[in-house]
Amino acid sequence: MGKHHPSITKKATVIDMKGHLMGRVCGIVAKKLMNGENVTLVRCEETNISGSFIRNKIKKLDFLRKRTLTNPGRGPFHHRAPSAMIERTLRGMVTKNARNHCKRGKLALKRLTCYDGIPKNVERQKRMVCPSALRTLRLAPGRNYCRLGRLSHELGWKQQEIIAKLENERKERGLKYFESKKASDKMWSEAKAEASKELTKESALLAKYGY
Repeated sequence: MGKHHPSITKKATVIDMKGHLMGRVCGIVAKKLMNGENVTLVRCEETNISGSFIRNKIKKLDFLRKRTLTNPGRGPFHHRAPSAMIERTLRGMVTKNARNHCKRGKLALKRLTCYDGIPKNVERQKRMVCPSALRTLRLAPGRNYCRLGRLSHELGWKQQEIIAKLENERKERGLKYFESKKASDKMWSEAKAEASKELTKESALLAKYGY
């Protein structure tokens, strides 16, 4: 296939946005999207932005003033949800100069899914991180940073408490599953040890062949 029609992988890469710097991780994700990969971003509200909170808030408030004076219904449209903010950032990275009209960029955006929190359909999938975009590795110690969830909340995002509640429920489910798995693993190891004591001859033969 041509360079503008990459092969699309069906299974999406799930990236946990917690602790990532927004600009850096969006650059990595944009490249993956343009290469034909499906990407799902979870916990967008935990993304970090370099610079102090008040500095970023002033910049965002100034950006919210921008509109079409003759007909504000024409846009630009300003989103308050963290997932929508990240999607807009990525839109600017993949569509280049022909914003919203680049066919390759439009197809790339269709391969992107953003979530606030971690929904049940993604809960059990393996979540990845981007080491080159982690704040702890890329931002100098002592530098100011802020959380996108707090910024969105103060700009009018109304779902912060709901997302926090759902996240607590998810963590409780995960802890319950982990405890049950640990108990079943313990029972299995005990049963295996007991069986190996009773069948010493067979166990020695299996051990000889690496089992």
